[in-house]
Amino acid sequence: MNVTLRQLRYFVEIARSRSFSRASEHLNIAQPALSQNISALEEDLGRSLFDRRPRGVELTAAGHRLLASAMELLARADGLKGDLEGGEARPAGAVRLWVAGSLAGTLVAPLFKAVAAQCPGVELTVREGLSFEAPALVESGQAHLAVMPSPSELQGMESLPIFEERFMLFGAHALMRRKPDEIAFSDVVDLPLAEPDRAHDLRKIIERAANAIDRRLDVRYELNSPAMLVGVVKEGLAFSIMPPSACREAVAARAIAGRPVVGPELSRVQAVVWPRDRALTAAASVVRDMLVKLIREMVQDGRLEGRLIGSTHKKK
Repeated sequence: MNVTLRQLRYFVEIARSRSFSRASEHLNIAQPALSQNISALEEDLGRSLFDRRPRGVELTAAGHRLLASAMELLARADGLKGDLEGGEARPAGAVRLWVAGSLAGTLVAPLFKAVAAQCPGVELTVREGLSFEAPALVESGQAHLAVMPSPSELQGMESLPIFEERFMLFGAHALMRRKPDEIAFSDVVDLPLAEPDRAHDLRKIIERAANAIDRRLDVRYELNSPAMLVGVVKEGLAFSIMPPSACREAVAARAIAGRPVVGPELSRVQAVVWPRDRALTAAASVVRDMLVKLIREMVQDGRLEGRLIGSTHKKK
């Protein structure tokens, strides 16, 4: 078998892009050469890796099986120098991070800045998404690390809980002037709401609270984008229960305002997670430690609202 790291890099980029033409642009390689490398890889493995379609490509069953192994192998190759030198040199290599959408806008830019200053050899890529997407991405190797809520519900993952964030009710600034300083959850359920769909971690927490008092939420708009939720709230179309990190700019601009929810308080724990059964590369380990330090600093200085919690690793 003559499979090369170059072929695997090409394969992974096509899988991410779902297109040979887009992958050739990202890799800065001519498309015929890219196709030849993939054809050689498929011939060597004796399997077709992609289903070619008019609007792109999709992984075959064999392609899906290869993807996680290929990404892990490439990550180990990228971090090999740092591993061998035992941390004496600055680690280098690719690190893929997934971040929950509510935190991404606040966290990502400072993290890129810190990585560039302290570990210029690390190639950090960040993907933003919904909380239920993260476990599968980390488990499959498509992400080395994730910052996500509710780590206690994960199986087979290491987690480092960092802070607990409390949800608040947000509404258009003019509407919230009439609201008390704290709002009982029993009153919140009577309001028209904009919330994520039922697969989202935030929605599950709110639904459990409503079920506990035998009430139903009046969700008028199901939106999985923090920006769209804020837009609906700004227009006065609905209220929304969200973490403050999801709408800092709109609050600062006095477009919307928030009130704490009580009876019960609604909160969740945000954590950094990574797979238990695969050792992190030197580069991924450094990014994890930088990420934890940065989030703690941001909570302490008020850039993220929440309560810092213990730093003990938890396993499930």
